[in-house]
Amino acid sequence: MHEFIKQEEKNILKGVAKPPKGALGEILAEFDPEIIIAHPTFHCEDNIGSLVYRDLEGARKVFNGNRVALIIADGTYNDKSNDTSNIEAAIEGAKKALDGFNEEERKNVLVYAGPHEGYDSAHFSPGKGNAFKMIFEEMEPTKAKAILLLDGDLRNDMTPWQRVYKKVIEHHEKHHPNKDFFVTARYARHIVDASLTRNVVGPLTTLMGSYVPGGISGDIMLSAGAVAKERIANWNDARRNYGTDIATTFDNIADPNTRIYEVYLGAKLHDVTDDAKLSIMPGQVIGAALERIIYYEDFDSRITHRLENDIPLEEIVVWNYDQTNIDFINPGTTNVFNIDVKREALATKLDDFKGDIEKVLRPSSYEEIINNHKILMDSINAKSEKIVLMSISQERWIDLLCEVMGYVMVTKDIESSKKALNYLYTAAFVEFCAEKLQELGYTTLSAVRRIQESLGLGDSNAKAFYSENVDKVVKNLALNFYRGRSRIIDRMRELN
Repeated sequence: MHEFIKQEEKNILKGVAKPPKGALGEILAEFDPEIIIAHPTFHCEDNIGSLVYRDLEGARKVFNGNRVALIIADGTYNDKSNDTSNIEAAIEGAKKALDGFNEEERKNVLVYAGPHEGYDSAHFSPGKGNAFKMIFEEMEPTKAKAILLLDGDLRNDMTPWQRVYKKVIEHHEKHHPNKDFFVTARYARHIVDASLTRNVVGPLTTLMGSYVPGGISGDIMLSAGAVAKERIANWNDARRNYGTDIATTFDNIADPNTRIYEVYLGAKLHDVTDDAKLSIMPGQVIGAALERIIYYEDFDSRITHRLENDIPLEEIVVWNYDQTNIDFINPGTTNVFNIDVKREALATKLDDFKGDIEKVLRPSSYEEIINNHKILMDSINAKSEKIVLMSISQERWIDLLCEVMGYVMVTKDIESSKKALNYLYTAAFVEFCAEKLQELGYTTLSAVRRIQESLGLGDSNAKAFYSENVDKVVKNLALNFYRGRSRIIDRMRELN
């Protein structure tokens, strides 16, 4: 056993030091997995043990007879924190699960939980992407046919998901044996969840040629060939951090040898996150998307070709309920959305983004943002009960996104563009949330305040509302952006 890897029990391994390149790969190659399941984790200690248990129970039922390696690449533990809580919780979950396995079943699984801090130390940048990079590289010496990359805060039963993933592998091997595959998830996500996916990532995937709504879902499966392309990709700082999902998605859409699958998985039961908060993470995701668009434009002019010509979107393989046999699941309730905090952020943080917004947008659009901001400030100061935000409707958001994309295509100024979009998309998404709340009958600030600590829908109303008022609206936003893409060309001509 390697110095930095300790055996806790048979087929349960724990990383205890900075992981050197190749050490885990040697162990994986010796085990010879056919399937790898991997979770990047960061402060998931309350859930990861249970998730590992559910992973292994699912693997026993679904991949029975196949060798499965489960990898936890943890970012909580590092030199400064010395916090091994995620790693310990994952190990305990594995022990609990494998205690119920017979000898033959136990031989077919290998569990590793350890830190990714310091991996590839010459270029290290802490973040989710660094965890992925480690996993991709350590997978290289294996003959594994696929890897499932799943978020560490999932509370779903993993058995139905694994059945779907296995079905995709078998279908793909039968019908497209010479192609790679990239599988992304579609599921019901809370009204206030998935802000980047809905407003930025989904629309921008269309410029690459296909609408892939789960482009930053965090729950994806790649074939071995798709992973090989990840290993040789350009891993800039954004990709090593939060931009990793979108960079991977764009690269797979761009590759004609990769088949894209979108599978319906019911609901994503996890810690609903508030990405629309004018922080670093959205900027990294948006920056990674813009970098990939510019990369492929410089490579073969494919973006302008699509903008200037009447080219329909390419079809991806969509598996709905009838193929996955997973019905709608109510995403439940959350307390992450606070209308007063959102309004205060839009009001007080504009100055942090104003210079970039002015640089990127048309003068008339910039003035509109300034005027809308004044109206918001006046509403806050007057303590009005009306839900006043920045007045960026979905149609107006499409206009603004086209303006920014025209600017970045001409100037290649990713930094200013991602900062401007960070504020603008946040304003658009909060508007979307307020619109959904008003559709549910919460038409004043007081009404929203009363329910926002436990925001959600009852089971009797949830399925129809999420389908018609959320999912369909979000898809139409992306498709309308693509239909109106000539506005990007208009902006490019202005700047040229």
